[in-house]
Amino acid sequence: MNGSWKVGELAKRTGTTVRTLHHYDRIGLLSPSRTTESGHRLYTDADVAKLHHILSLKQLGLALEEIKAMIHSPSFRPEEMLKLQLSRLNEQIGMLAELKDRVQYILDLLQSGQPIPEERFMLAMQMMRMMQSSHFSKGLAEELKSRSKRIGPEKLREIQAEGQILLAEFRSCLTGGMPPDDPNVAKLAKRWKAAMDAYAPADAAFVQAAEQYYGDHPEDAVVHGMDGDLYSYIKTAVSLI
Repeated sequence: MNGSWKVGELAKRTGTTVRTLHHYDRIGLLSPSRTTESGHRLYTDADVAKLHHILSLKQLGLALEEIKAMIHSPSFRPEEMLKLQLSRLNEQIGMLAELKDRVQYILDLLQSGQPIPEERFMLAMQMMRMMQSSHFSKGLAEELKSRSKRIGPEKLREIQAEGQILLAEFRSCLTGGMPPDDPNVAKLAKRWKAAMDAYAPADAAFVQAAEQYYGDHPEDAVVHGMDGDLYSYIKTAVSLI
């Protein structure tokens, strides 16, 4: 391409749109370098080359503000830009791998031959997100998955149903002002511990990881009917039995 180009001509030749070129001009990413005596703004060959750079960087997934900073910087180094994009792609690959594991886990549950209601479906997805968080070591996550498979979907439903009943009874005791060392609360605590021991690893590392996770994701705890006050109440009651 030689000479000078009007915005419409450049858009047609490069496969972009006039609207896009006007936007690039507004944000200071690419503006026509030449102005005629009559006041018309024209793109030069250098502008065209810069546009190709912009379009190439966009194809790599970079944001316009990042592209602007790069092409306007005298210290712009293409290798640094590529390292940044590789890092982002690796993050995306990791997220996709995690999503793949979640989908496979849910599919395994669905193919177990047992009907899975929506509530159970969402609970399973939340559990997968929890186990694949950075709060749990790979060993703890694998142990919990292994336990779930050994227990089986039917027993898991029984444990989870029992957990919901116990949470409701614990909350009734808490709101009723019953102290954690009350004999009736102690009975609930024993049932709670039995249910949790059957499902999750009964060790300090798992408890600490779970507490840290729910501390950072309180919305997940609320979905299960748990909040900070209730958890502290149950934890105290269990420690007294």
